[in-house]
Amino acid sequence: MIKLFVDLDGTIAKFNVPNALERFDKEKGFFAGLGAYVGVEVLNELARNGNVFVISASPNEQADIDKMIWLEKYLPNIPKTNITLCRLGQNKAQIIEEKYSMKINNNCFLLDDYTKNLIEWESVGGKGIKRLTTISDNSRGLWKGATIKHLKELSQLFA
Repeated sequence: MIKLFVDLDGTIAKFNVPNALERFDKEKGFFAGLGAYVGVEVLNELARNGNVFVISASPNEQADIDKMIWLEKYLPNIPKTNITLCRLGQNKAQIIEEKYSMKINNNCFLLDDYTKNLIEWESVGGKGIKRLTTISDNSRGLWKGATIKHLKELSQLFA
């Protein structure tokens, strides 16, 4: 059974707002106020089967609250049990394996805009998909795996 794990910031939530790096760890409501990328509704539809999960790094508890507000607004079909918020710098693959007592394998996909997370995911047996946006591209060629530009492409990959 295929499972899709999805990063939030910069992958499905628009993180390209003015002074984001200075604001995200201390501004109440910052994450809750981010917009969604076009096509996020595809994820919400895919989530109906129960095999879509969110794994997002967060700087603090206030950001956790804001991210949950964002998720309730844009992805209401993802159950809270399928949402994992970890701290910045933590290994997402390790967090998921511990939380769900599972071994990540080639049926476990991670959609993320950050190459380091994708490399860590694939190092334990999963498959990574890099989300390319105007602020997260692959111009340095560090990611050699699958990429998508538009979230709507997920409907063909996971239909």
